[in-house]
Amino acid sequence: MSIKNKFFSLPKLKVSDVTIIAIMIALSFILNKVGIHTQYLVITPTFIVTVLLCYLYGSIWMAIVLGMTDILFTFIGGGGVYIPGFTISAILTGFIYGAFTFKDYEFKAINLIFAQIIISVFVHLFLNTLWLALYNGIDWKIIIVSRLVKEVILVPIQLVVLVGMFHIPIVQKLIKDHWN
Repeated sequence: MSIKNKFFSLPKLKVSDVTIIAIMIALSFILNKVGIHTQYLVITPTFIVTVLLCYLYGSIWMAIVLGMTDILFTFIGGGGVYIPGFTISAILTGFIYGAFTFKDYEFKAINLIFAQIIISVFVHLFLNTLWLALYNGIDWKIIIVSRLVKEVILVPIQLVVLVGMFHIPIVQKLIKDHWN
């Protein structure tokens, strides 16, 4: 499959696919409530659901789904004020994870590592810090250190969790059933 087709592939969704996506979004909503939420940092296990969905459905579908999910979670989850920048970040996250992992029946940790580094630096450190600074009317330098420390600590933990997740038999069965 060419690079262009991989990035812009829009597989047809069956009813079972829509059901899986809906269940995983509901799980993501629940996981979003479990974690650390401060004014400038949010640490939750929702990345697990995000990566699995991106692996199964690709960059375009997951960019759409994560964008809609960000808006939905803000309004039904009591997430506070809607900040469109975070929707852009969610869309980019889905696109990047999907672009690096989609259509690789055999899980490749290196693809996940590249995706995680790009998302951590570009989306989490740069864009999300920008959205927080603009929304709160503060200098980005005030919050960048705490956000950098968070990324340095969390990226290796997330990678270990994700690589481990792809070796769990039920996840392997889900993936195998999806690709067959």
